[in-house]
Amino acid sequence: MKPRVLIAEDDFLILEGSLRPALCRHFEVVAIAGDGEEAVAKAKQLRPDVVLLDISLPKLSGFDAGRQILAAQPGCKVLFVSNYWDPAYIQAAREMGAGGYVFKSRIVTELTSAIQTALAGGFYEPAV
Repeated sequence: MKPRVLIAEDDFLILEGSLRPALCRHFEVVAIAGDGEEAVAKAKQLRPDVVLLDISLPKLSGFDAGRQILAAQPGCKVLFVSNYWDPAYIQAAREMGAGGYVFKSRIVTELTSAIQTALAGGFYEPAV
């Protein structure tokens, strides 16, 4: 059985151009959310194995949504996707108990490994 993934991304081109295609071979995409509030609600309802969160979501930031999802479902793996390389963001993700941080420019090459690392209990950190 494939791990179940919820994607929270408000950029349609990123979603359909790289995120969804990068996931479909190894994972089951159970839902798409366009903002942080919707991501939290769908995560509570669908209980996915993994939630991918853009850090810059409308209504509720990816970090705030991630905190709420992890509080409600400690076994869920949250990974952040971002255009920003900022050690403070990566550290914040690690400290909240997320499973990793992936640059959007590397989704195609690194996302599967990042999710597998998170599912195995690790933290995926991009190389600079």
